[in-house]
Amino acid sequence: MKKKYRRAKIHTNYRKKGFGRKKTLSNCKINKILLKLILVFSISIIFLFFNIKREFIKKIHIAINMNNKYVYPCIVYLTSLLHNRGKSSFYIIHILTNNSTSKESMGKINQITDKFGNDSVVLNFYNIKDDFKGATIKHFPLAAYYRISLPSLLPNVDKIIYSDLDTINLEDLTEMYNIELKDNIYFCGTLDFTFMINEIKKLGIKTNKYINAGIMLISLKAIRNDGIERKMREFISSHYLPCADQTAINAVCSNNIQILPYKYSIFAYDSFEKLIDLNNHQDSSYGFNESELNQSFNEPTFFHYYGRHKPWNNYKPRFNRVYWWYYAKMSGFYQEILDFYKFNINDIEELLKQIPVDGGLLKRNYKN
Repeated sequence: MKKKYRRAKIHTNYRKKGFGRKKTLSNCKINKILLKLILVFSISIIFLFFNIKREFIKKIHIAINMNNKYVYPCIVYLTSLLHNRGKSSFYIIHILTNNSTSKESMGKINQITDKFGNDSVVLNFYNIKDDFKGATIKHFPLAAYYRISLPSLLPNVDKIIYSDLDTINLEDLTEMYNIELKDNIYFCGTLDFTFMINEIKKLGIKTNKYINAGIMLISLKAIRNDGIERKMREFISSHYLPCADQTAINAVCSNNIQILPYKYSIFAYDSFEKLIDLNNHQDSSYGFNESELNQSFNEPTFFHYYGRHKPWNNYKPRFNRVYWWYYAKMSGFYQEILDFYKFNINDIEELLKQIPVDGGLLKRNYKN
């Protein structure tokens, strides 16, 4: 009897210590594992969502030419461009430059992207080096020709918006980028002064339209398909060009140009009356009615400071220079820009006081 009792006791102790029985997870441990799985799953879904969303966001390609002398105009331009970018727009900005542009200058430009980009802007720099050396310069910088190289430089881009740096942007570029270009169109721009047509006629080319090349929507795909870059390069190397590559674009592509409404390049020095006069002198096939002109003048996408009297050369309260200085102040390089161009801050601040009572171009952007 004693042996049986002792065996039973030993067996009981063995069971009490937990030997020989299945281990089970507690509810607490199960909950922790489930929470981790849910967290990992949620992060994966969010990551996937943003990647899919980015793929479907309309990527807008934009190109500019720049040399080291145009660093501050580039900063002001980019400030206006990124400040007015729509929340759902993704800008890929291609900056065509040369050996003269310092790392310090490129660093300043990158600061503008960091300040206004919100992870929806990409900057790409391209060193064009000595390309187009020997082309007609006159009063234009050699960098003006760099845009001609865009079709071969960006082989995977079908369409791009090009803009000079003597401009400021006043609204998102999605509408402009979505303009449909016909199959045989290479360049799309706003009409320039009609007397410019004469320089094309002197080259033996018959045409009734002439666009300003400062702001354009360009079909890189069509240019590549038809070998137009090579033809323009040949034309540039064999002709005297009064307006640099603008002459080449209008001469070589005269039959393959589409007209943009004036809103995409309002000349900053002109009044509404001058815009009407510019329009009235065009061929009737390309004219706009007064209602369309009024909308273009009061709701511009770009303001173009064409000619020699740039806002950074003269601050005087004429020719709408106030808009350029508005974005210069916003850029974060305001004092540096003032010092570089040797302007008195009091003069510019007096100029900026015009904004609240202005005709409307910056009303939606104005901050007290």
